[in-house]
Amino acid sequence: MNKKYISLVVVALLLTACGGSSSSSSSKNDGKGDIDLTEYYPSKSMTKTYSSVKRDGDNVDTSHYNEIIEVVGNTITTTVDTKVSEKSVFSDTNITTTSFDEDGNKVYSTFRHVDLGDTIYSKKMTSSKNTDLGKVTTKVDSTCQVKSKESKFEKNDHLYTGDLLKIECISEGEVIYDIKQTLLDAGVASDLNGSHSIYNTSYVYLKKGIGEVASVDDDCVTNAKLPMVVNDKAEPTECVKKQYEYEFYLP
Repeated sequence: MNKKYISLVVVALLLTACGGSSSSSSSKNDGKGDIDLTEYYPSKSMTKTYSSVKRDGDNVDTSHYNEIIEVVGNTITTTVDTKVSEKSVFSDTNITTTSFDEDGNKVYSTFRHVDLGDTIYSKKMTSSKNTDLGKVTTKVDSTCQVKSKESKFEKNDHLYTGDLLKIECISEGEVIYDIKQTLLDAGVASDLNGSHSIYNTSYVYLKKGIGEVASVDDDCVTNAKLPMVVNDKAEPTECVKKQYEYEFYLP
């Protein structure tokens, strides 16, 4: 999946793609913080090349893609693979972003002016589906906060300096497997039955005048049979498989 420009919700929603009911919001007392988020979007039209690095166990895949960014007045439009993927519109008080994909358009709004520690995105998601094994229920609360201002970020031989804004996104919840009794009686999938904790932490780095320069998502998987159930709170010795997804802007 190509990374959509500066949509801070993308990282937080990695575990919510299975559908279901949800609600989202932006949390801020007055919307009058000292940080103007629009300053961390591209200040002019440009083409940005990204390197995408994904690890799944022993397999590491690296790919590249371009984002064509058009800045016209208070609107920024991002195109990936000849298709518009995102459009952001600035007002005096808000930033409204519309993302476009196969699953339909999604609209998200946040305050333009924030402070460190502010929650700029939150979402609650609940889904339930019946499978051959039984009923599977997923409950996830996701939030993104303005974590800190940085002057340098370095990872995987990529170095970014200047005025950087670090965004932390956390998805926390559980996946509950209610395995069919007939399967349990037969000794099938008993290790999946019950609740499995989800705790996923990821980070996005934005540079003033440029926008997103890096995103980092390191995952710990504690059950090999549940590769999408991430628990970054687990001890390193509990990780049966490590996986990650990085995005790096190539100036």
